[in-house]
Amino acid sequence: MIPLPAYRGAEVGVMGLGRSGRAAAAAFAAAGAHLHVWDDSKELRRDFDNPRPIEPSALDRLVWSPGIPHLHPRPHPLAVRADAARVRPEADVSLLMEAMPDCRFVGVTGTNGKSTVTALIGHALGALGRAHAVGGNLGPAALGLPALGPGGIYVLELSSYQLALMSNPAFDVAVLLNIAPDHLDRHGGMHRYAADKARIFENRATAIVGQSDPWCRRLAHLLRAEGRAVAWIGDDGPALPGLPGLHNRRNAGAALAALGALGIDGKDALDAMSSFQGLPHRMETVGEIAGVRYVNDSKATNPESAAFALASFERVRWIAGGQAKTDDLDALRPWFDRIAKAYLIGASQAPFARALADHAACECLGDLGAALAAAHRDAQPGDVVLLAPAAASFDQWTSFEARGDAFRDGVRGLMGGAG
Repeated sequence: MIPLPAYRGAEVGVMGLGRSGRAAAAAFAAAGAHLHVWDDSKELRRDFDNPRPIEPSALDRLVWSPGIPHLHPRPHPLAVRADAARVRPEADVSLLMEAMPDCRFVGVTGTNGKSTVTALIGHALGALGRAHAVGGNLGPAALGLPALGPGGIYVLELSSYQLALMSNPAFDVAVLLNIAPDHLDRHGGMHRYAADKARIFENRATAIVGQSDPWCRRLAHLLRAEGRAVAWIGDDGPALPGLPGLHNRRNAGAALAALGALGIDGKDALDAMSSFQGLPHRMETVGEIAGVRYVNDSKATNPESAAFALASFERVRWIAGGQAKTDDLDALRPWFDRIAKAYLIGASQAPFARALADHAACECLGDLGAALAAAHRDAQPGDVVLLAPAAASFDQWTSFEARGDAFRDGVRGLMGGAG
């Protein structure tokens, strides 16, 4: 837990009592702050004594959980009252930076790949014996991380929601992997979404930027026009055994650049990275049956991320669908010829079938179990059965992790039957 002695006796509000809000409330309570907490969910409020709607005019600080819509798609009533009281809702990451001024901060954001890059940097730092902690949008919330001594390194995955709420971002190394349409209802459009991502580069952070999309390229040129040094993330990153695919070469290149910006020798960094085996639900090989490989990429919740997965294999039995963020599958078009057949599930199966009609064989199966059984039935040696849904999970699952776990369990069931 991060110590917050400056807030002893302060009036502090915490809006949202999920993972980050609970960590913030615990840190403030330990510091002796006068705590005001609220969540619109009665279930999340019940673990707190006498929670009541927060009155912003009484507060010295208001910490806002990133999962709670703030301004879009419509202003939250508490955000409106806070604005009237001139109290700015803030992310917990801002308080972490204030509390740990003698540490260094690496921030990683992007529509796709940020968890892998964050975890890879943390893995390498651990292998090199460097004092560090990994968290933010991945793993522990910012104020639930351990306190590091001077020179310690915090490696933080940052969502667009967190960046939108940060005051005075002060990263030493800032990585922006890519920008593609996602969560646009929470940002009021693509330009605002891109601008919130770009906040990671405020205060002269060392900038590491992907070059695979026009939004990032435009931002990199703007940074250079300001006299900033920008390191590009290209397609020539190292190929790591645990990270298949071109997109993971980009991810590895981003991590290598970030470690270099921290002053770590390139060979030492690459050696430390080489033992990384990837994260669950991200291009995770969960089994092989009769020459058919089964890959869980449940985290591919938009077409752009699913395209990375399709591009990684030659012949794919593609399980896709769910709660679509868009019915536009154009990002996948260059890889349609790799789809031996698509097995569609969830709320988006009908529009996905229409989008694929002239390009790939497809079958609407409704649920994941039926799709996996059909793909297993049809697959030939050398095929890859790939769960890369290009859609969110919330029509049928509580999270992409739950969806990926179900796929993994289903494959293990098939392996048991095959044995």
